[in-house]
Amino acid sequence: MKFLLVDPPHKIWEFLRAWMPSPACLQLAAYLENNFDMEFMDCTIAEHPWRDLQEKVKRLKPDVVGLSTACTYFVDDTLNAAKLVKEQSPESLVIVGGGHPSLVPEKTLQSCKEIDYVCVGEGEITLHEFLTAVENKNDISKVLGLAFLDDEGNFVYTGDRPMIENLDILPMPAYHLYDMEHPYVGLPSEGKRGFLVNFSRGCSFTCKFCSEAVFWKNKWRSRSPEKIGEEFELLKEKYNRHIFYVGDNIFNLTRERGKGFIKEMLKRKTGQKFWLQSRADLIIRDEDLMEGFKEAGVYQFMVGIEHSKQNILDDFNKGTTIDINTRAMQILKKHGLMIMATIMMGLWDETEKDRTRMMRYLRKYVDHLGLNIVTPYPGTQFYEEMDRLGRIKVKDFSKFDQIQAVMPTAEEPDLDKITDEHIAQMRKYYWQTKEFFKAFFSTNKILRHHHKHFLKIGITAFKHEVFGAPMWQQETYQKFEDYIKERGYSLN
Repeated sequence: MKFLLVDPPHKIWEFLRAWMPSPACLQLAAYLENNFDMEFMDCTIAEHPWRDLQEKVKRLKPDVVGLSTACTYFVDDTLNAAKLVKEQSPESLVIVGGGHPSLVPEKTLQSCKEIDYVCVGEGEITLHEFLTAVENKNDISKVLGLAFLDDEGNFVYTGDRPMIENLDILPMPAYHLYDMEHPYVGLPSEGKRGFLVNFSRGCSFTCKFCSEAVFWKNKWRSRSPEKIGEEFELLKEKYNRHIFYVGDNIFNLTRERGKGFIKEMLKRKTGQKFWLQSRADLIIRDEDLMEGFKEAGVYQFMVGIEHSKQNILDDFNKGTTIDINTRAMQILKKHGLMIMATIMMGLWDETEKDRTRMMRYLRKYVDHLGLNIVTPYPGTQFYEEMDRLGRIKVKDFSKFDQIQAVMPTAEEPDLDKITDEHIAQMRKYYWQTKEFFKAFFSTNKILRHHHKHFLKIGITAFKHEVFGAPMWQQETYQKFEDYIKERGYSLN
């Protein structure tokens, strides 16, 4: 039986100008490759993404095609890929997975008749059992974690799949199936050999805007420090990767994990550098570990500050306070660790004065500003609340990128103006004299690199707006609609 795992063609965020192989796809591929005739295709790094996908499906005629959906912003790419797959190979079964389809499986199936199944939640065991059932012509409805529409169009869900308790049983991600030297694969903001990795799943907190917490049912699991160390050594020795964004939602959820990581990396002496995510209250709890993290190679923590108004933190069920956020940032600065603060703007009762106060507050501490326009993701409590209040004015998920506004504020009903204000705030922050100074004179080499990278992006945007100079273009990107026009005939 032939199985084709596909990450569909995507538009790269221009601010990043880079692409990462999907950790979910790499893990799925590693789990399945020894039991099935499987191929993995990341269309975003293909020279002609839609055409190459069409030709591969036409040539392989796979029994099953699995389509990954990393986030809501990419869901239209998944739907279009499903249509293309079914056109080229009508007998192929199409199964989709990922956060968005898992949280709204019925709507996903109803929105695209070409999708046969949704893999709900964690995919490794569900997909393995599903492929085995297809191969042996067994009853697919007995496989837990599947959603589909029956012959009458009724929604069927086979039941929750128990999560894998011990992530150490999973094999090393299938890096060997990927073009690790593709020019797009990296993190230019961090360095030439930057890379993204994941070692845990989920989060035990209950922030109502977070789709990750809902997807993982507020449960957190992690690989052991030993397995983490093994993967970092592999990425250094075989793939020459030296600096990492660790995408775990909360790296140091437990003190034991933080201490284990420090011990493991000091023992292995790989010389690699790491950017971790955490929470302000956990930074305070682990203040005594900060020097150890730094010695182990950690250079930056990303912390969800979210806002400078306590009522907003409370409304989002964040579980922190302004004082806790401030203390955490003071601790990180004291230990010479860089701070990336994730912040929301575009909230309903937000004013220009609020934004000014928030930026003034952050400037004392923050090295890298992760400013996002507040975006309600389907399946979350926040989405349901905003939808009930009628505030979601855009339902085109290709705009759910946290850069384009999809909801007005009480003060500003024009979504375009909110989007423009986001850009303006980013410019104000990075074009301060002190931030410009960091790009050339900071004693922190990584910080200098960061600011030069973002300064270059800012200059490019300025030249474009003032002089009409070209912006950066993703050479491999093509809108699906443009591809359909290019080939000269429409989908059936």
